[in-house]
Amino acid sequence: MSLLAPWFLAGLGLLALPVYLHLLRRSRPDSKHFSSLMFFEPGLQAELRRRRLDYLKLLAARLLLLAFIIFAFAQPVLQSRAVRAASSAARLVVVDVSPSMGCCGRMDRARSLASDLLTPEARLAAFDSRLRLLERAGLARLAPGAAANSFSELARALRAWQQEQKRPVEVHLISDFQRSALPAGFAGLQLPEAVALRLHPVAERAEPNWTIESVRAPARVRQAAEARVQAVIAGFHTPEAQRTAVLRVAGRDVARKTVQVPPEGRATVEFDSFDLPHGFAQCSVRLEPADALPADDGFLFAIERTDPLPVAFTGSRAAETYLRNALEAAAAGLFAIGGEAGWRQARALIAAGSLPAESEVAAAVRRGMGLMLVLSPADAARARVPVTGQKITGTRYAARSAEGYFLAQRTDPTSPLIARAGGWAGLRFYQVLAVEPGEARVLAALEDGTPLLLEQPVGEGVVLIVPFALDGVASDFPLQPAFVPFVEQAVRRLTQWEDSTAVLAAGELYAPAAGAGARSFEVLDPRGRRVLSFAESARGAAVELDQTGFWRVLRGQGREQTVAVNIDRRESDLAPAPREALELWSTAAAAGAAGGGPPPAKPLAAWLLAAALAAALVETVLASWYLGREAA
Repeated sequence: MSLLAPWFLAGLGLLALPVYLHLLRRSRPDSKHFSSLMFFEPGLQAELRRRRLDYLKLLAARLLLLAFIIFAFAQPVLQSRAVRAASSAARLVVVDVSPSMGCCGRMDRARSLASDLLTPEARLAAFDSRLRLLERAGLARLAPGAAANSFSELARALRAWQQEQKRPVEVHLISDFQRSALPAGFAGLQLPEAVALRLHPVAERAEPNWTIESVRAPARVRQAAEARVQAVIAGFHTPEAQRTAVLRVAGRDVARKTVQVPPEGRATVEFDSFDLPHGFAQCSVRLEPADALPADDGFLFAIERTDPLPVAFTGSRAAETYLRNALEAAAAGLFAIGGEAGWRQARALIAAGSLPAESEVAAAVRRGMGLMLVLSPADAARARVPVTGQKITGTRYAARSAEGYFLAQRTDPTSPLIARAGGWAGLRFYQVLAVEPGEARVLAALEDGTPLLLEQPVGEGVVLIVPFALDGVASDFPLQPAFVPFVEQAVRRLTQWEDSTAVLAAGELYAPAAGAGARSFEVLDPRGRRVLSFAESARGAAVELDQTGFWRVLRGQGREQTVAVNIDRRESDLAPAPREALELWSTAAAAGAAGGGPPPAKPLAAWLLAAALAAALVETVLASWYLGREAA
């Protein structure tokens, strides 16, 4: 039990008043005149009796009445079981290791605090985007990491750890308590009643900090002249200043520019006309000179300079003309369309007719080549789709319908082949082969479910099935503006163009096989070490990007992906959370994940006032009884 207003206990001095009044409240003896006292023997009995307290029950009632009122004003509270048992609770010392702890000596102060708080029985933990238990010897090696911290994730981990411990837990959290780490709602911070939270801040104010907030650069180019890099410099709690940005390509500084950054504002710098070697080039833009938080002064990215990707075509000349014109209009120079003879060296094959050698094409697709099958009414006689084996049940003719054409009624907006082509709205289809989807994903369909576009992974490659001819007769699709972005996205999907490079934040989970059907890949971290075992790679396990730098994903057929990992830019704002929010978190009522629940500290003032009322009633009864007896 504790008192919220202990200074009211000074009122206990008022308890002397009833005692004093009871000593004075004595009935006087009757006075009689007497000639002389010489015949009386001296004695002290009457005087002693006068000094003795009388009406003890009434005095006790009055003392209790005053005491109850005084203690009620002192606001006593009964603490929760977790707080009462703090001395026997499991102690956990948690140290923030997010990138912002690398500013202004915060990590040194955190290690010193942790050393003072660690008892022989205490456990040590580090947290950023997740909580990790450490050995005590690891305290000296604690250093700022790469992932942003999240207090809601920490609260979730503490709830799970307390349930595992099955006893009260005393948590000492050492952090700079960044404002950006707080969740949008307080419900995400709630802890169970058995967790007592103690906060130890190592930062008191918002430190000025500049950062390279973002970089826009092409993932793949043909010529160095096509590469243009745009970087955004942002300032947090900063005055107006000139900052210099340096572009580094393949280990060499190739350009630098100075720009004026407004107070707490942003400025943009652009780089173009710089040397770019063939293949993957590791690039970065960094600020000079470095500031208090150097971890966010640079931004990593990668550019691949490559020759046009070969795409083979076989089929009707009308379909080839439509496809070639659309591809040149959307991505001029990035893809080279060749004939049937070079399909074995191509990254993708578009077949608007019979395949050159179905078994060889199927084997190439399993190794990673993309295939788009454009079916025509002549393919209905084969009753099956090549390579994938779906059943063809016939041909739908729109001339038999009332409108004279079909419309796409069911589309998948998550697919770029649909979304970038305007959702296929208003496209008219006159002849469509009825294909049973089987294991394929239907991206667009007629109102009755007849597919208009199907996608199916096959090994490490992907097959797109278009069940209508691209000749301007079976549909008006090749004549509509939506055809150009559709062809571009289709070829990008077939050649897995988007897998060239990527830029992600540290702490994220990355699934190299997600959506591609690939099950043969190898992941190397920035130090060149393998991250996944063979079994994990076979089942397409996700990779935690726990380091900044360039990660490599190696796939079949010599295909490679470079992933540039930077620290989360939420760490750049070094403003601490409001003190009121932190105090509310540390003293808030315990509640479960659903919210609500009784507070851990129960006030006793109401019970004391009730006891005072009972004492007042007893005092009234006793006083009436004594007065009645004296009157008699």
